[in-house]
Amino acid sequence: MKKSDIIFILLAAALIGGAFLAFELISNSYGRTIVIEQGNEVVGSYPLSEDRTVEVQGPLGISTVIIEHREVYMADSPCSNKICIDMGHISEKGDSIICLPNRVYITIQ
Repeated sequence: MKKSDIIFILLAAALIGGAFLAFELISNSYGRTIVIEQGNEVVGSYPLSEDRTVEVQGPLGISTVIIEHREVYMADSPCSNKICIDMGHISEKGDSIICLPNRVYITIQ
């Protein structure tokens, strides 16, 4: 083999290895499970891959959590300032939506 052939093979191997590493890092940043808590209790744990609506009873009333298209968001809440709704859609591990007045906590794991 020529020197240029060896360099080509090494570069190709490095490129393929880098692509696999990048794919692994990107795929692991997305969460797989939604954990919803009300106060100190876990209300439920749901896969991010299954669309559903979850209603959570808190001290102020019902908060509506929507899981769809591998994202989760707070669709409705009885709190006065609606900051939890303004937090938008989340989809990555460690992301959370918190409604302090109604004591509802959503975390992606």
